[in-house]
Amino acid sequence: MTIELEGFAVKPDKLAVAHEWLAFLREHTAAVNKTLVPEHLSREQIFSVTIGSRLYLCWYSDAFAQAEQAVTASQDPIDQQHVRYWHECIDESVPSLKFNLENSFVNPTID
Repeated sequence: MTIELEGFAVKPDKLAVAHEWLAFLREHTAAVNKTLVPEHLSREQIFSVTIGSRLYLCWYSDAFAQAEQAVTASQDPIDQQHVRYWHECIDESVPSLKFNLENSFVNPTID
């Protein structure tokens, strides 16, 4: 199992598009959930945080195996739109925020 949390800076002039992106994903939750199957993800969640004046979108994922293919190679229309938004909104010149998992706690009464 691999658990990751990583944050990516949004281009300052793309805040509205980033919010449109998040709304697109929310509006297509069932279709997005289906894309998790070939990615071997049991859970993916997106958080946002503003540091200084910079918006970051942070992806939390819980994978039970290595993905069959990168999302960028997917032919799924949801993945393709997601990648288009990524390229438009994420500022790849800013280093990502990589969070290290230090502890993990699980309620023993929940499966």
